[in-house]
Amino acid sequence: MFIEIEDLKSEPLRVHHIYGVKDLDFAHADAALDEPVAVDFVLDHKDKDLRLGGTLQTSVRYKCARCLRESTRRLATNFDLLYLPQADWGVDQEIELKYEDMQIGFYDGVRFDVDLMVLEQIELAVPMKYICQESCKGLCVTCGADLNEGPCRCKVSGVDSRLAVLKEFRKKMDQ
Repeated sequence: MFIEIEDLKSEPLRVHHIYGVKDLDFAHADAALDEPVAVDFVLDHKDKDLRLGGTLQTSVRYKCARCLRESTRRLATNFDLLYLPQADWGVDQEIELKYEDMQIGFYDGVRFDVDLMVLEQIELAVPMKYICQESCKGLCVTCGADLNEGPCRCKVSGVDSRLAVLKEFRKKMDQ
């Protein structure tokens, strides 16, 4: 969905849109949208400077990074964004960004891509690693059993052989 900047009137534009699960290009190996994405926002503008404030709601189906179980998590986020028309920067030109510039998005100055903004907000709201619950014990490194269901029958060795050198070093330090 695009908003043509020259068609905007002086009063704020209120937008309510629901994207289907397949409408956005949300591509992750271990996660997918589980339900439609509902986005509500108000677009206010001064000339071509755009301010968007609103909410986004959906749910994400993912595989836990520890135990590989599939789970679903509700996702709701608020946003307050500033977009400015992109200057005509040359290809070879270096641009120095200030810290304040990190809070600003840029668009072509002609039309604003709402789909891209919504996808960006989803990407920012999802965690880097999906975990089903904070207390998830994961899988046994030897046999692959789900440790959330109970202990496995693998013999637990006291020290990883790769760390034995450090154990010896610790003994020498204590003496």
